[in-house]
Amino acid sequence: MAGWKPDAEQIAGGRLAGADLSGMALKEHDFRQADLSKADLAGADLREGNFWGANLAGADLSEANARVANFQGANLTGALLAETNLWGANLKVAQLTGAMLIRANMAQADLPGANCDGANFTETNLWGAVLRLTSLKDANMGKVQLGIAKMEQAVLDGANLRDADLTGANLRGASLIGVDFTAAILRDVRFREANLSRVDFRDADLGEAYFDGAIF
Repeated sequence: MAGWKPDAEQIAGGRLAGADLSGMALKEHDFRQADLSKADLAGADLREGNFWGANLAGADLSEANARVANFQGANLTGALLAETNLWGANLKVAQLTGAMLIRANMAQADLPGANCDGANFTETNLWGAVLRLTSLKDANMGKVQLGIAKMEQAVLDGANLRDADLTGANLRGASLIGVDFTAAILRDVRFREANLSRVDFRDADLGEAYFDGAIF
């Protein structure tokens, strides 16, 4: 039933696997624990929507407007979120493994405890985002904007942060084993007590960075 068009009653029922909701006006809609796996939500208005615990695995949310939406505990495994507006969104403990978030706007988004292993954040705006205890192992974060992000105890082992801007970010106690920071801007970054084993800092700007208690 891939691409089927749901009516209002079906949307309210929440059984929307493979449904075509692209471009729809769904502001503030309640999708709590809904099945939206492989659904098409591209370009939809999802502002302030509630997706708490929803299944969005493999869904297409590219270019959707999900500003301040609630995705707490949602399953977004393998979801497409390219150029999606997730400004201020709540993604606490969400599953984002393998998700495509290229050029998404995630400024001030809340992702503590989220699993983003293997996700693609290339050129994404994560300015001021909260990523405490977030897992970002092997994530592609080239050219990402992480200025003043709160990343205490995050796990970024094997991640690519080439040409990224982390000015003023807090990475205290983070695991950064094998991270590629080539040509990254790391001014005023707090690396206190972080594990920096096998990190590549070639051509990085480390002006005024803090390394107290870091492991090299």
